[in-house]
Amino acid sequence: MKNTSSEPAIRSFPKVWFLLLLIPAGALLGLVFQKSPFFLPPFTLGLVAFGVLCLRSASDRVRRRALFLWLGLALTLVGDFFLVFIDPPIASLNFLLGVGGYSLAQICWLIFFLGLGRFSRWVGIPLFLFFGVFYIFALYSAFPVSHENPLRVMIAFYTVLSCTNVSLAAGSRGLPGSRWLLVGISVLLFSDTMIALGRFIYIGDVLFLVGPTYLASLTFIAVGASLFTLKMDFSRTEDVLPQHS
Repeated sequence: MKNTSSEPAIRSFPKVWFLLLLIPAGALLGLVFQKSPFFLPPFTLGLVAFGVLCLRSASDRVRRRALFLWLGLALTLVGDFFLVFIDPPIASLNFLLGVGGYSLAQICWLIFFLGLGRFSRWVGIPLFLFFGVFYIFALYSAFPVSHENPLRVMIAFYTVLSCTNVSLAAGSRGLPGSRWLLVGISVLLFSDTMIALGRFIYIGDVLFLVGPTYLASLTFIAVGASLFTLKMDFSRTEDVLPQHS
């Protein structure tokens, strides 16, 4: 039987599992200081810096693929700048740019999954049906003014990207770190839904959930990205994914 282990990656970076403990430690600090917008950039940049260390220990082929995971994580800072620091009104260019920044992150993750992930119909179909109804009857009615059409389109585009990435992650069970990526992107979708309920539709006091779930999503994605970067070995694996999702 062919050996599918990835020991060389671990040996070249022997302290990686100790360093992984820094990610949840940073997440706990994030929960303490989440009300301060100045904590978010160092937290995210710290995750990305850890990613750079992981990428240095990976093979060229793994590095080229994993780069999209870490680049997507870094691009969330674009959305954070426009939506967290500026905190603009909904019907504004800055809000549109913020959603666009997060869309760039989702596009990077989509590029990562294409060719590796398989679309899970069991997850994707219910997800698209739910958010299709949610968008048409809730979010679309929240933007009745014609000049808000670009925001409607951008939110729809971002929602499609998010649901697609969750579905692809669910169909990628054979990839190292795929479960962490699935949880992270799913929690991010949940966090975005709370923003929609709290800022667009004004249903109850749900915005308090946004900060903790957003930090948790970044943490889970970073752990999944690091596991893929350090454990994936294309040269020793003939078929890293199951045939059916």
